Amino acid sequence: MTEWSQFAERHWIAGGILASLLWFIAGRQSLSNRRPGYAMFWQGIGVFILIVLCVSAAVGQEWLGLSLGLAVLLAEAIWIRTSNAARGGQQ
Repeated sequence: MTEWSQFAERHWIAGGILASLLWFIAGRQSLSNRRPGYAMFWQGIGVFILIVLCVSAAVGQEWLGLSLGLAVLLAEAIWIRTSNAARGGQQ
């Protein structure tokens, strides 16, 4: 195995959280560009990645990874809710 694949195998939870946050940030950028349909799509991909990560961590009994994934999932849900409330107030 190469060093990169070993690194990815050991730190898959951090990689999954990072990937989810990148998709989520892409959604926030779409929202700032006034494209709410795309924003929800990109943010939904980020949330989906976290849900898969949490299920995989629970099956693998990676409790720290599960708790980190759930914390980021909660933060993303709160950000989606506040951005939707702010967008509703602007219309």
